[in-house]
Amino acid sequence: MKVNRPEIKTFLCCVFSFQLSLLFLALFLLAGLYFGAFNNRVILNKVSESGYYNEIQKELNSRASIIFAESELPAYLLTEVITLERVYTDGRYYMEEVLAGKDPGTNTDKLKDTLKQNIDGYLEENFISPAEELDAGLDGLISRVEQEYKREIEFRFIYYMGEYKTYYRGFVKKAVPVILALTGIISFMLIKMHRYRHRGIRYITYAMITSSCIAGSLACYLLLVKAYDRITVSPEYYSRFLTGYFKWIIQVFLYLSGLGILISVLLIILTGYVKKRIAD
Repeated sequence: MKVNRPEIKTFLCCVFSFQLSLLFLALFLLAGLYFGAFNNRVILNKVSESGYYNEIQKELNSRASIIFAESELPAYLLTEVITLERVYTDGRYYMEEVLAGKDPGTNTDKLKDTLKQNIDGYLEENFISPAEELDAGLDGLISRVEQEYKREIEFRFIYYMGEYKTYYRGFVKKAVPVILALTGIISFMLIKMHRYRHRGIRYITYAMITSSCIAGSLACYLLLVKAYDRITVSPEYYSRFLTGYFKWIIQVFLYLSGLGILISVLLIILTGYVKKRIAD
């Protein structure tokens, strides 16, 4: 594609370069969400850093103690029932499976067995003969503790993230090839519009610099004003998780903008190299 009039050529190059910068921004956005918002390892690490498992374990033991008190049973029967290790193992497993696109259920067999053994031992020590009504009441008690355990272990935010990630992956598989194809076509047109290739590469460099600066400037602004600190939700661990999570997402876009600047530098070097070869 060759355009002879300089004014028209310059105008078309600017239009194509602008379109190219939008395509680069779209790629930055998709990559930022992929490596930031939908990064399994990061999500799991941010959950751990928020103190989620410790607080959940304390909350579960507190609720279970209330349930036992209502049934006039001592709280020490909860010993080795809702341990931090068990909460961490079950919670981590649930999150990993959900983020992998599966629909897991929380296995509470060990918890129920330990709780039943403790109660049976207590009844035996106090010479309490189990009756049918008592057994039914104890089964109901164990079931209540189990339901509370499941409700807290199954972190609903992670469940929604697992659903969104599935949709996002499907969208990315369709969007990225289209964006890359358009990027290739426009880049090819910019180069073919000029007699000397380095002039076309220069407009591609402009587009990369523009998109990188936009993404980097926005990320820097959000980090400087600490936009992530404005998240106030309860419970406290949830707020800490969201704060760390959104801060990481912003940082990812900053890293990507840095990568874009690096690519721009390489394109500038390439432009100089091509120009030098023509001069020689």
